[in-house]
Amino acid sequence: MAKDLAPFRPYWFEEPIPPESIPATADVRSKSPVPIAAGERYYEIQRFQELIAAHAVDYLQPDVSHVGGSAEAKRIAAIAHAQYVPICPHNPLGPIANAMTLHVAAATANFARLETMVSDVSRRSEIVREHVVIKDGRMIIPTAPGPGIDIDEEACAAHPPGRYALLTL
Repeated sequence: MAKDLAPFRPYWFEEPIPPESIPATADVRSKSPVPIAAGERYYEIQRFQELIAAHAVDYLQPDVSHVGGSAEAKRIAAIAHAQYVPICPHNPLGPIANAMTLHVAAATANFARLETMVSDVSRRSEIVREHVVIKDGRMIIPTAPGPGIDIDEEACAAHPPGRYALLTL
């Protein structure tokens, strides 16, 4: 499949196989003309170390929500940086994760791209005020102090956990 995709010059081929086998991911990478990205479904720093040691990826995709927060994501990025592997954080889990990921991006020398949602639940603007601007395909990191979001707890309470349809843009 990677050979068929190559003429379209995708930035990466994300998790071309399930994440359980790092040697299999390394094997795919050794044959792929398209860069390989993986890591969004890993929770432990050791799995990222194994990916790097096996030369299994061109891009690591830690998710701040999965790895234990922004400090752990920065540790993973530092390990990757020492081995010349860029990171492209996985980031589909809402405004708090987005704010945390933006801070990781700002503090990470080997940050390459940010994967994010372009659609969300319709109530997002009710429950959080974000100071994020997307311009020319780039998310501008807010310069205000703090995480760059304000959460309305009363509005959150009005939308208890459940299944909601995503709003498409």
